[in-house]
Amino acid sequence: MDGVKDKTEVAMIDPSDIELGAVRKCLKSFGDAASEIGFDKPLGHYSEAEALQVVDAIVTCYTEAMVEHHETTKFPPVRGMAPTADPMDNPFADLEDDLPWEDGKGAKR
Repeated sequence: MDGVKDKTEVAMIDPSDIELGAVRKCLKSFGDAASEIGFDKPLGHYSEAEALQVVDAIVTCYTEAMVEHHETTKFPPVRGMAPTADPMDNPFADLEDDLPWEDGKGAKR
């Protein structure tokens, strides 16, 4: 091949079980996007906007699945301890008890 790049498809490099699960979750999004366009229309006849609609559905689903997994594993449980909430969910949660001008029930002194 004189200076021409081989444009064959390649498989995802060593996908983890998590990544494969995220890919599987995208099948529904792909189906929903394709059904809006019409299953009778061959992929090669999609307009650019239709192709981008399908790509957006798949990429959005994959990204959301990976974020969802990351959020559930951000603070892994320690064996023998109850799981704790993310301290950044509400960084001011314990502030009410620390305000000297209020009692613990939210009423001013």
